[in-house]
Amino acid sequence: MKIGVVGHGRMGKKIQEVIESYEHEVVFPKVSLKEATTLSFPSNISLLIDFSHADNLEKVLDYGAAHQLPVVIGTTGYSEEQFQAIEAFGQRFPILYSANFSLGIFVMNQLVKQAAELLKTWQIELIEKHHDQKKDASSGTAQSLLASMQEVRKLSPVFQWKDQPRKTDEIGVHSLRIGSLPGEHEVLFASTDEVLSIKHESFSNQIFAEGAVSAAFWLSNQPAGYYQLADTLGG
Repeated sequence: MKIGVVGHGRMGKKIQEVIESYEHEVVFPKVSLKEATTLSFPSNISLLIDFSHADNLEKVLDYGAAHQLPVVIGTTGYSEEQFQAIEAFGQRFPILYSANFSLGIFVMNQLVKQAAELLKTWQIELIEKHHDQKKDASSGTAQSLLASMQEVRKLSPVFQWKDQPRKTDEIGVHSLRIGSLPGEHEVLFASTDEVLSIKHESFSNQIFAEGAVSAAFWLSNQPAGYYQLADTLGG
């Protein structure tokens, strides 16, 4: 099977390695999307995986629709309007979006949601760390963790310190970009005399590539719809 991959950075190269380990063929676009007005590939593909840039979404969806392809997206930094476009694509063709393809992060989302619901009066801070080449801040994974907690508790994110004490319904979101860190996310819950920390560390982007490729194989057998990682796990 030929699988089209958009994005030839760290993740694109790792995804290529994983796909080839399954003895499938990777096909990259004919021309970089920085230079092309439309997406094109040198040969026909059966699946499309996008780990590029939010600005490329329209081109990716247009190609997927024109060729009736399942599309897996791991790009972050989308606007609300772009997420609406992804959902609209799912009305006609199968598409799966995830800000993070790690099983550990999937479980972490469940845990922080439960903690936020049970520890209603505790203060919460979210800290995420990534390599110095990551462009978006806060990360898509941090945004997903925040959204999980906001499902059960009113929380207003604060991205810059206000020189005043944090309010109970506020959550500090801190982003660090340094060195070659592959990714770390930690949510701290604190009362006056105790602290609960829920933390995930990734030591290689291999886990994300494996997750994305597995999701793509799963998606290739699904009907039209907008899917998330939980769907591939039976969640």
